[in-house]
Amino acid sequence: MNTDHSNTQAPALDDELAQTQVNEDGSITLVQTGEPVQGPAPVRWVGSKLKPDPRHGSLLISKFVNCLMWDGKKSLAEGIIYQAMDQIKEKLSTDPLPVFEQALENAKPLVEVRSKRIGGANYQVPVEVSKKRQQTLAIRWILEAVRARKGRATHEKLAQELIDCYNKTGTTIQKRENTHRMAEANKAFSHFA
Repeated sequence: MNTDHSNTQAPALDDELAQTQVNEDGSITLVQTGEPVQGPAPVRWVGSKLKPDPRHGSLLISKFVNCLMWDGKKSLAEGIIYQAMDQIKEKLSTDPLPVFEQALENAKPLVEVRSKRIGGANYQVPVEVSKKRQQTLAIRWILEAVRARKGRATHEKLAQELIDCYNKTGTTIQKRENTHRMAEANKAFSHFA
């Protein structure tokens, strides 16, 4: 079978399909008229059936939307995220996606303490945090900080918290620093890990 689709016609199922042509870039052209017809974008499934968000094409935003979502109201969560992104763009006069990604990167903890029972005593043992858990904790802490703020709309609180994380200030960064400080204080018990 010829795999070069540059100038070949699609298999004829009926007259309409026989008149289409698949180009090198994946677009479809009608052979009779020569007008390009764009098909739907290819769907990329990553991880546990997670699709990129429609506006930015980011898996990270899609995961954040899913974590923000309550009672299955995904469109409401997406609206909150997109309004927050618009507000970040307005306040910082820059593309909000790198700001969002850097804010999450700044909120990720490197070490945390885990309670371990040894010889009848509980010790707080510092352990390194895996990449997946770093991301999970960063998202969780940002959302906790947003939900703890009172008096404003959620998208405003989220935009402000993301800007604070981007600038390495705010509640989420304080929580990260406290986690690191706790791990440093219990460094003597690291041999129990």
